[in-house]
Amino acid sequence: MLDPVERDAVFRHALDHFPALGEDTAEGLDDLPFLDHRRARAWYRPPADGSRCFSSTGTSGHPKRLAWAPEEDAWYVGEKQALFGPWLAGLSRAFVSLAVGHNAGSARQVLEGLGLEVHDAGLSPLDEQCSAIAAREPEVLYCSPSILARLVDRLRDRSGAPREGGRPGSIRRVITNGEVLFPSVRARAQEFFGIGAAHLMDTYGSTEIGTIATTCPACGAYHFLDGLYPEPVPPEVALPSAPADGPDAVVLAVSSVKRTSFPVVRLVTYDVVQGLRRQVCGGVSRFTMDRVLGRCDDLLNYGELFSSFELADLIRRRFPVARWYAFNPRNDLALVIEGVEPPDFRDLLRDRFPLHSRLSDLGLVDEPRIRFVRDFDAFAARAGLAATVEGKEPRHVLTVTPDPSWFDEEVP
Repeated sequence: MLDPVERDAVFRHALDHFPALGEDTAEGLDDLPFLDHRRARAWYRPPADGSRCFSSTGTSGHPKRLAWAPEEDAWYVGEKQALFGPWLAGLSRAFVSLAVGHNAGSARQVLEGLGLEVHDAGLSPLDEQCSAIAAREPEVLYCSPSILARLVDRLRDRSGAPREGGRPGSIRRVITNGEVLFPSVRARAQEFFGIGAAHLMDTYGSTEIGTIATTCPACGAYHFLDGLYPEPVPPEVALPSAPADGPDAVVLAVSSVKRTSFPVVRLVTYDVVQGLRRQVCGGVSRFTMDRVLGRCDDLLNYGELFSSFELADLIRRRFPVARWYAFNPRNDLALVIEGVEPPDFRDLLRDRFPLHSRLSDLGLVDEPRIRFVRDFDAFAARAGLAATVEGKEPRHVLTVTPDPSWFDEEVP
């Protein structure tokens, strides 16, 4: 997918900044392996002096710490300002609700640098955020897809607007960042705020890489940012859960010639994307893709707040031989666990994921739905799922919504 000049640029960047990635005999990019979560593990380190530290469940589902140096933060902010500036021209007020993370920590700086008056909602309750939007009348809404969905529903309820149709308001642009922006959430937001597709920009990124791609108002595709080089992960790279979303769905790997604190060199993102290609837009040839479909490799699409490995560890410790499934069709989560629910399990889950618990208490994200079943084999048979052997070594994250009929013989 990369031309010879691009391949050489990535290879030279790797040799200059991360020589340990390759053998002494490496002569080109093909001699550098794809950086899967096992190979990447050694590069997650505490930050050096002056660097900021962020937590990522990233490529493995394990919470890890990684650094962003001051010069990297500078281009991270500058890139966003270059992306947003022309698109936000003439607008003056912005409302930010990103909760936590690298993007949340820089959003005010990005928008204030463009001359906007910014209200950052931080970790405030959903109803307070709705009241602030009504009072401040922002023209720009910058939030995660999960928070966007909750805001739209609550604002609609407060306004008395019908479930279908929108309401007049001040919002003229919406920017999303965080989890996958699913088409249904995009459509609901556009309908409610009365904006077109070109007025909602989704930014796709990761803590390891920074901003990876953004939706183009002109063509609707995701455009990869300059200095980033995407590749499909080849079949010979072992992936425990291969995508099954059509012939043009691939697992994405990305290389960056900008990051110097962490090796983004053929880094496997474990995101499944559709339509990865080169495309000419505005007279410029660039890397594009149609959409992000979700995660693979038994990783949860549940933000940076819920680690699939920590979830598996909690269940294994509390129920050593119980089998379980985690249903993660969108940005929500339903757990089905073998056995009878003990009185302390929900408290244990809240304590294990305190930030997510706080956000759900504030009404900003959905709390996980939990169901225990006595006859796991019967449940799996009704669901058409494989009933696995006892134990938790394999994790089971499924991208489907549990059907009520699967629980027909279960007592709530």
